[in-house]
Amino acid sequence: MRNIFCVLVLALAISCPGCTSLDGQSGPATVKKVTIQDFGERVTAYVRLRKSAEDSQAALKSSKDSAEIEAHKIELASMIISARSSARQGDIFTPKISAEFRDIIRKTVQSPDAQAVRRTVQDKDPEKIVTLRVNGVYPEDNPLQTTSPTLLGRLPELPADLGYRFIGRTLVLLDNKSRLIVDFLPDVLP
Repeated sequence: MRNIFCVLVLALAISCPGCTSLDGQSGPATVKKVTIQDFGERVTAYVRLRKSAEDSQAALKSSKDSAEIEAHKIELASMIISARSSARQGDIFTPKISAEFRDIIRKTVQSPDAQAVRRTVQDKDPEKIVTLRVNGVYPEDNPLQTTSPTLLGRLPELPADLGYRFIGRTLVLLDNKSRLIVDFLPDVLP
C-alpha cells in the first residue's frame, strides 16, 4: 500500500510542475531563485576578475590630474578586456536569466506606476544609433540613463561598482569603474 502511495505522490508531483514539491519548495519560485542565484554567481565571477586586474595594476597615486586618472581607467579596461577576450553577449544574461529579467521589467512597466518608470528610462536621444558589444566602452557622449527606483527594487542587487543602464530599449550591465559593457539584454523595453 505504501508503494502505491509513493507512486501516486510522485506522479502528482511530475504532472503538476507549478505545485509545491516534495521538499516544500514551489516549482516556479524555486526556478526563479536558482536563476537569480546563477546571475549573482556570474556577476561575482566578473567582479573577481576585475579585482584581479586591479590588483595587478600599478596603484594610482593620489592624483587630481584628469589625464592620469583617465589613463589609469583605460589601462584597467584593457586588462579586463584581455582577461575576458572570449566574452560574448549572453555570458551573464543567459537565456534563463534573460527570461527572468524580461518578466521583471515587463511586469514593472505594466504596473500602476509605469509612467514614472518609463520617464526615468526613456531614451533622451532616440534618433542616435549606438552599437553595443560586450567589452565595449560605454559611449562617452551617451548619457548614463538612471534606472527607476521601482525597477531597481525588483532587479537583483548589484555590487557597488556595477550598474544597470538603458540605451534605447536595451538593458546594459555596466562596470562603472572601467565604463565597460559587461553584458547587455537587447529589446527588453516595449
